[in-house]
Amino acid sequence: MCRWLIIAAILGAPAPAAQFTSAAPQGADVARSAPQAEEVVHSPSGNIEVSFRLAERGVPQWHVSREGSTILDWSRLGLNLPGNGRLDSGFTVAGIDSGGRDETYTLVAGKTKIARDNHRELRVRLRQPAPHGKRMDLLFRAFDDGAAFRYAIPEQDGMSRIDIGEEETEFRFPSDMAAWAFQINTFHSSFEGIYEPTTLGAIPDTGEVYPPLTMQRADGVTVAITEADLLDYGGLYLRRAGKWSLRVILPPYPDGSGACVHGSLPFRSPWRVLMIGARPGDLVESTIILNLSTPPAPGDVSWIRPGKAIFPWWPDFHAEAPGVPDSLEFENQKYYVDFAAENGFPYLELEPPWYGNTDDCIEHPEKYDITRPVPWLRLPGLIAYAARRGVRLFIWAHWDNVRRQGDSAFALYQKWGVAGVKIDFMNRDDQEMVRWYGETLRKAAAHRLMVLFHGAYKPTGLQRTYPNLLSQEGVFGNEQNKVTRMVTPAHTVTIPFTRMLAGPMDFTPGGFRNATAGEFRPDYRRPMVMGTRCHQLAMFVVYESPLMMVCDDPAAYRGETGLAFIREVPVTWDETRAIEGAIGKFILLARRSGQDWYIGGMTDWTARDFSVPLTFLEEGRYGAEVYADAPDADAHPRHASVSTMLVKRGDTLPVHMAQGGGLAVRLVRLADR
Repeated sequence: MCRWLIIAAILGAPAPAAQFTSAAPQGADVARSAPQAEEVVHSPSGNIEVSFRLAERGVPQWHVSREGSTILDWSRLGLNLPGNGRLDSGFTVAGIDSGGRDETYTLVAGKTKIARDNHRELRVRLRQPAPHGKRMDLLFRAFDDGAAFRYAIPEQDGMSRIDIGEEETEFRFPSDMAAWAFQINTFHSSFEGIYEPTTLGAIPDTGEVYPPLTMQRADGVTVAITEADLLDYGGLYLRRAGKWSLRVILPPYPDGSGACVHGSLPFRSPWRVLMIGARPGDLVESTIILNLSTPPAPGDVSWIRPGKAIFPWWPDFHAEAPGVPDSLEFENQKYYVDFAAENGFPYLELEPPWYGNTDDCIEHPEKYDITRPVPWLRLPGLIAYAARRGVRLFIWAHWDNVRRQGDSAFALYQKWGVAGVKIDFMNRDDQEMVRWYGETLRKAAAHRLMVLFHGAYKPTGLQRTYPNLLSQEGVFGNEQNKVTRMVTPAHTVTIPFTRMLAGPMDFTPGGFRNATAGEFRPDYRRPMVMGTRCHQLAMFVVYESPLMMVCDDPAAYRGETGLAFIREVPVTWDETRAIEGAIGKFILLARRSGQDWYIGGMTDWTARDFSVPLTFLEEGRYGAEVYADAPDADAHPRHASVSTMLVKRGDTLPVHMAQGGGLAVRLVRLADR
């Protein structure tokens, strides 16, 4: 978390092998002149085509098209291995294997309960000429909603370990496109930023863009670049390398060696992913990142319980009750526990200074011990009191303390009855840090602790591999309203189509001090939010986060329109449908939990009217509870109306969203007569 801008273990097991057939003898050198004929794999429906070829000088390239139209033009692939030469040219094809998979799997939490992994795969086995004859495999997968590839270096004579200095991976597009780019320009950050509207050709070539990078053609076809199954590698960055081209950049390994990745053979990279859809909403619905990620090891996951958490840090521990201090002390946290219990929120997030001075424990974590709470908090008594009220704690800790004390601290937290840990300020995604994420999740799972990562890089499907990972930050969220004016409605309707494509994001919604653009001012102690009450309510549906923070203080909520919706809305879903949306302008999203549906709608500073088709409903009657912007919400954004009605499949729901407005609907399936 960038606080104020100065400011049995679940062990991943290899995915089941796809079924392959060989188009060339295993291990045989197939003599081919360069450039060679193309090898092609189609997605199950045939709409996505992924092609491979060796260009002049034996350079590997790939190409992606959708319904016959080029998405990705021929783009170079390869690796530079300091000390072991280059794996980017001079190849011949030693074999071609093809296969695929069509299976479903169950997720503990997320945008859907049952996901389908349906793809076709092409494995190309490459070899450089004798005498050394280095070998590298390229694996390509074609889905109906995207394409992906990864590098795999098999065991071979003369090589037992590798260092990767850089990738030669390119993404060359045939024309310019609209783009929404987070220009990060550093390898050390909280990964919180604004996805600025631009064009592919206007992205600076002097710095790094952080994925997902979402782009859209004039015909509406939408593409996003990101990665999946990042387990033992450096994170993905992009830099413009030509008119409409990007290349992969990796963060250096922090050992001064000059390499970005160290590994032993056999070795494989993460998947480089192109999410592809006819419209932006197709990418929101997609599970391609999870499909490409390593499944979890079998084990008991019944203790992993998604839910909402009250977040006292955001309103600076404000308490409007006699004798309750506005600071992190026993009575203050008891006040917040009571509010959580009254509203059925299962968690309280315990922030610093629970074990030391807030600023100092962030700047100098080595001075502190995360097993020794400050005495005035009376933590054992607080945990016991919360437990009696049906509330458990998520405990904040600096990542460096977890690195040094994780074994003993996690065992102690389990003994205390803590639900999980919120780990903060990693602010890196080099290979060393990526490995630490996996190690930490395994340790936490061994002690039945759920995890929320702040100061964290983007999700890469790790929540499938380690289901105790509920959410990650790496998003410019509501906490920034304490100190900036940048969390605008345009931003909040951009991130569903950019950052959220990667996976869950801890935006911390629910601000009830709603303000117009003219009224808004940063306020550290009583934060405001831009836009209407319903804009914030809609976030509980639109934003994916199985640990959903409820950010404001009890006094801001009590007696206010919308609290009942926050109480009822789920945090994990059986199904997701993107109804309509335009990046940076508006979104309408429907999600199902059991037999009930929820709709979230959000708009930028432009007021909009919609007729929402309820075609996603099953047959039967539904009771609709509609939270809509009040007629005067343009000037008074806290005002919202609540109405009820009976609806059925095929009906349309008329909607007006005010400037910076929103919509939140609960659709409850009624018993058949």
